[in-house]
Amino acid sequence: MWGFFIVGIFQKNTYICGMADVDYNKLRLDVLEKLIYSRGIECKMNKTEMIRTLKLDDEGKYVRETTYEKQGNLFLVGIDIKNTNHLLQMGKLVEKKDAYASKLYASFRMYYLSQQKLI
Repeated sequence: MWGFFIVGIFQKNTYICGMADVDYNKLRLDVLEKLIYSRGIECKMNKTEMIRTLKLDDEGKYVRETTYEKQGNLFLVGIDIKNTNHLLQMGKLVEKKDAYASKLYASFRMYYLSQQKLI
């Protein structure tokens, strides 16, 4: 139990400390993987790609993939708030009444219910 408490503090401090202050090159591969999973980032699991993606996320430039989940005859579409192209497309579908906002925001995404996938 004590070991878990220390790991929990370490993970919390790693995540909370100024993201620009972290030197990802000095971190072990398993610590980088935990950071990737905790932020909900999808990338190749080699060290250089993980470091590049974490730095992009720190700068606010990482755009998460748009997710699609089938809900009956509709799609639950999750769009990253930084993905302006997909948000504009979804806005046009909402205007045409082909989609509507589900009023749900979670994990850096706005969720919509749509009859079709985005282009």
